[in-house]
Amino acid sequence: MKKFVCWLLALMGTQTALALTQGELNEVADNLEIRYHLIDSMPKSCPAPAKQCYLSELRLRSPMPYDGADWAIYFSQLMPIYQVDSELFKIEHLNGDLHRLTPTEQFGGFSADDEYTIRFYTKNSQITRSEFMPNYILADQAQRLLPRVIASTRTVRDEQTQLEQQPYLAPFESYHQLRVSDKDQTPWMGADYLARHQSEPVFSHAPEGVIPTPRAFKVVSQGRINLDKGVHFELTGLNLADIEMAARRLAQLGVEQTPKGLPVSVTVDPSLPIEAQGYEFNSSTNRITIRASDAAGAFYGVQTLAGLMDLKTRSIPSVAIADAPRYAFRGLHIDSARNFRSKQFILDTIAQMGAYKLNKLHLHLADDEGWRLAIAGLPELTKIGGLRCLDLSETRCVLPQLGAGTGTGAPRNGHYSQQDYSDILRFAKAHHIEVIPSLDMPGHSRAAIIAMEARYRALMAKGKKEAANEYRLIEEADKTRYSSIQHYHDNTLNVCLPATYRFVGKVLNELQRMHERAGVPLKTYHIGADETAGAWLDSPACQALNKKQTITSMNGYFIEQVAAMVAEKCIMVAGWSDGLSDVDPQKMPKQVQTNVWSTLSEQGHKVAHQQANLGWKVVLSLPDVTYFDFPYQSHPQERGNHWASRALDTRKVFEFMPDNLPVHAEFWRDVLHHNYNADDKDSGLKPGVGYAGMQGHLWSEMIRDDVQAEYMLYPRLLALAERAWHKPGWAVPYQAGRIYNDKSGYFSAKSQQLREQDWQRFVALLGYRELPKLTRQGRFFRIPTVAASRREDGTLKLFSEIPGFELEAHINGRWISYHPKLDFDSVDAVRAVLPDNTRAGRALPIPAPVEQDSQ
Repeated sequence: MKKFVCWLLALMGTQTALALTQGELNEVADNLEIRYHLIDSMPKSCPAPAKQCYLSELRLRSPMPYDGADWAIYFSQLMPIYQVDSELFKIEHLNGDLHRLTPTEQFGGFSADDEYTIRFYTKNSQITRSEFMPNYILADQAQRLLPRVIASTRTVRDEQTQLEQQPYLAPFESYHQLRVSDKDQTPWMGADYLARHQSEPVFSHAPEGVIPTPRAFKVVSQGRINLDKGVHFELTGLNLADIEMAARRLAQLGVEQTPKGLPVSVTVDPSLPIEAQGYEFNSSTNRITIRASDAAGAFYGVQTLAGLMDLKTRSIPSVAIADAPRYAFRGLHIDSARNFRSKQFILDTIAQMGAYKLNKLHLHLADDEGWRLAIAGLPELTKIGGLRCLDLSETRCVLPQLGAGTGTGAPRNGHYSQQDYSDILRFAKAHHIEVIPSLDMPGHSRAAIIAMEARYRALMAKGKKEAANEYRLIEEADKTRYSSIQHYHDNTLNVCLPATYRFVGKVLNELQRMHERAGVPLKTYHIGADETAGAWLDSPACQALNKKQTITSMNGYFIEQVAAMVAEKCIMVAGWSDGLSDVDPQKMPKQVQTNVWSTLSEQGHKVAHQQANLGWKVVLSLPDVTYFDFPYQSHPQERGNHWASRALDTRKVFEFMPDNLPVHAEFWRDVLHHNYNADDKDSGLKPGVGYAGMQGHLWSEMIRDDVQAEYMLYPRLLALAERAWHKPGWAVPYQAGRIYNDKSGYFSAKSQQLREQDWQRFVALLGYRELPKLTRQGRFFRIPTVAASRREDGTLKLFSEIPGFELEAHINGRWISYHPKLDFDSVDAVRAVLPDNTRAGRALPIPAPVEQDSQ
């Protein structure tokens, strides 16, 4: 205790010469208590100049008295703090989301157990709990010592749900912590809301079928085919390697390959009248027959065998299936840049993608917060660009954005070695999945810029000026001031420098070599195509370039140059739709893949139609329905971002009609939970024009570990696979020139009824058959929250939208199994648990908060 007090005096005192030691800094970081309170997400007025803001406060408490001022706390705040109401403390926005809190001259020190409050206003909105980052860092202002994460700001793991909890963040208990303005009608999706808006399951067991739904499916006999003795593959026209991973999944589910197993005849014959990636499947008690015109189809046929199987009985029905995919492109995007995803996570995800017939893995490998792929000859990219820590000079790492903390071993840091990447490529190939790498440019490039600056300084110190400038990505004479969407002022490549294109060429060459060495040629490269508005305005290099040629868009110029470099290597170029909107289509290669990510509720269908009409391969990447970093439900405890969707559950993905984008205005709402119009009068698809496919997205800004990543991914991934593979009969055909809204009525009552029947079939297969398989394979899926209502006789009614779980009620301090005679008023919370009771879902209290602002 005396040692601690002495250190605090040394740290905070202005009249002592004692130097702070590392041990003393560590001790205070382990004891200082910090608590964050979101007071109001929609205050009645905001201090100028912000028109939208929210009001918060930090509370600091020390367990013992001390004074002094030689300290700083660094923390992540997604939206910049622009006004601080405190005489004792100041907060500065440094870069990105990094802020620094320091005492003012008026601060006289901490008194034992007194709480000090720092109230502040922040721009825009920040309303889901996962947007409030952990891992505040204590450092000495002189940066002599190793900084340390303040223990009270670390996350913890809930023992029952195994989900991340934030003890430093005060509870959210009001609609003023859920909504962003007085126009926001976002509902609090508690147990009572779910009871009114979710469909209660009608199946008590899994119906016959498979996910994703085959094009034609017929049960030919009522008997079951037992697979207890395993299976024996008889191959014609293909190698075992072509289906090995599907066979491996069968083995994981309890069906091994054995000489005496049920014969499974698998034939690949290009002359068969079966579509690419399609297959025919017939099963009987004596034999299973799978036929396809290519190896991918054969692989999917074996995956269908695994999909048909019931885990408990290890049996399948006798069926005849004729199947082929709806879209050739069925993708998943994984962001490993913001927060790193382990190699094992990627491999595990590839296995599930193959199981459900997804075939494109878009790997996001570089962004502002990290460069995640080793590039030969440029070790700084991963040594520095792949590590976040508190080094304001950024000579050892990039700044600790997104609550990264300080540890080099943290799961949010890291990169893939060339061997790792080769292993990923080969594993994906074995699952008939194409890997599409993306190293985002010219915006979102801060990690690359910082890394190349470190290279520049190292080579200049050795007197190697030419080598130092070879890949330097900034222009010292460029004094442009700008701010990116993530509030960086230095994250955009200078597109007018020859060194930028030397760097891009170097990266492309090494990337292509890695693919060739792995035996997996690089077919598609995603350049990103993101820019930062306002960049390059005062760049002498850009001004000189503009004198030589008129450039309408600097971003478009960059994309056209890089697209030509990519096409020259016989690689298809891909990019995000907003960046591709800046190019001259006549200056682009003939083959272009565009990921359209415009929001449907903001007329996003127009962008998809316009770019499809150019003849480009449109991959639907719409945030409203394909961004799996958004919450499943609008509830403070559900993790995720909030800017495009407040509730994106499995059913919403299932309901998506990708061939008819504007129709969703009839039954979906915008981000403020309002109805919206989708006007397609002047933006229709040309006759015969369609989409290449669709892609799900797992962005990682708020996903710090692989467990949370799997929670966000499953079970939505299965609904994505269903919709990418299968076109349902209830989907409304697209017709150009219509206006859709909640009154237009093109989605008929009959079609809605058919959709409900299809959903009941799908969700029963999901809950009773597929989630147990994910459990068997160790995947961490989201357990559904539970709907609760009061029956007329006062008893409690419970159900979960996805069946197959045990339901529990919390009464008198303990969880008990639900039964229909429980008294509603005696229950204070409800939840679902896995049948083996190893893990519980998120509990919902009864009742939910009252919507006070509407009274």
